[in-house]
Amino acid sequence: MRGWLGRAGSFLAASLVLMPLIAQAQDQASRYQQDPVEQAAARVVTVLAVLGIVVLIISIVKFKGAAVGPVSWGLLIAGAVALPLLMTGVGTILVFERAERVEFCASCHLTMKAFVDDMKNPQSNSLAALHYKNRYIPDNQCYACHTSYGLFGTVQAKREGLSDVYHYYTRTFHLPIKLMHPYPNNDCLKCHAGSAKWNDAHADYKDALFSGEATCMQCHADSNPAHNVAQNVTP
Repeated sequence: MRGWLGRAGSFLAASLVLMPLIAQAQDQASRYQQDPVEQAAARVVTVLAVLGIVVLIISIVKFKGAAVGPVSWGLLIAGAVALPLLMTGVGTILVFERAERVEFCASCHLTMKAFVDDMKNPQSNSLAALHYKNRYIPDNQCYACHTSYGLFGTVQAKREGLSDVYHYYTRTFHLPIKLMHPYPNNDCLKCHAGSAKWNDAHADYKDALFSGEATCMQCHADSNPAHNVAQNVTP
């Protein structure tokens, strides 16, 4: 019994030591964008997973998988129910957070990788590339530009994201990829409106942009399209 507990403790300690070392291997820019709460949550999920496995192993080895008393019942419930539920809750929050990253968008390589490649291309004149290379948005650039402001915007983005993931992995998407709805002015104005530079350049158009009579891309699409992507790729 003590041998199992000793090995389990060593494994947990090694996991906590190695995870910060792995995080240090990331590129320099991302080091300044790391969320300490997210890192802690990742460690918690790992510890809960390992702890659940250890508890189940102890239950099997010591009690032969039989629930014959309060201790065996407690270990069984903890390892098979309580810890997995807790891990699922923390893990779900972590997954939704990491789903906002550019790397997550690029993982759908048949549909989105070309857009991400264009955004990261320093030679591209697209709006996505200009925002990315100048770091107008420090991180999660895809998500920041394609999510409306506020709580409703976040909920809408998560709902549409789940739909996109479903269509991608069931191969029910259609090329060329198109937005579900026209890109709203609000998603540009949530950042640009009110800045001194924007106010000076758009003094004559502010009312039309705010009312929706004119769109941002009516002026910007010619010199700076949203993306420079060939849309004739087939899966």
